[in-house]
Amino acid sequence: MLMLTFVSGIVWFIYNPDKYSQTVVENIVDENFKVYPNHYTSPDKFTDTLSLALSAMKFYTLGNYRLAVETFQRYEPLPEYDGYYNLYLGICYFKIGYTNVAIRHFDESAESFTMFNDKVVAKWYLSLAMLKADRIKDAKQILKQLVEQNTTYKKKAQDILKEL
Repeated sequence: MLMLTFVSGIVWFIYNPDKYSQTVVENIVDENFKVYPNHYTSPDKFTDTLSLALSAMKFYTLGNYRLAVETFQRYEPLPEYDGYYNLYLGICYFKIGYTNVAIRHFDESAESFTMFNDKVVAKWYLSLAMLKADRIKDAKQILKQLVEQNTTYKKKAQDILKEL
C-alpha cells in the first residue's frame, strides 16, 4: 500500500509539472504583494479636487478596499488617468478576494500606461495575481519579461522564478 501511494505521487508529479503546492504559491504572493503607494491623487499630479477619485483613494489609503471599489465604480476616469484607475482598482479587488477581476484590471492598466515604469508596476501586480489564480505559466511568462527587461522588479522576479 505504501509503495502504491509513493508511485501514484511520482506519476502525479510527472503528469502535473506545473502544479505547485498552493502553500508555496500563497507564501510567494503574501511575501511580495505590497500595497502600492498613492501616486494617483498625489497633490503634484492630480488637480481635480471634486473627483470621486479623492474619496476612493482615501479609502484605499486607509485599507478599506471594499469602499474604495464602490467609490471607484461611481466615476469614469479621464483617459490620462486610466492606467492608475485600473491599477488601484485591481489592487482593491485583489485585497477583497476577487483575483480574476483584479487580473483584468491589472492587464488593462498595463495596456493603458504609456510610461515604461508604470507598465512594469502593473505587470508586477498582474504576475502576482496570476500566481494567486493558479495561472502559473502565465505568471512565469510575465516574470521572465520583468527579468529580461531589467526592471526594478528583476531581482524579486528572479527569486520567484527560482521558487517555482
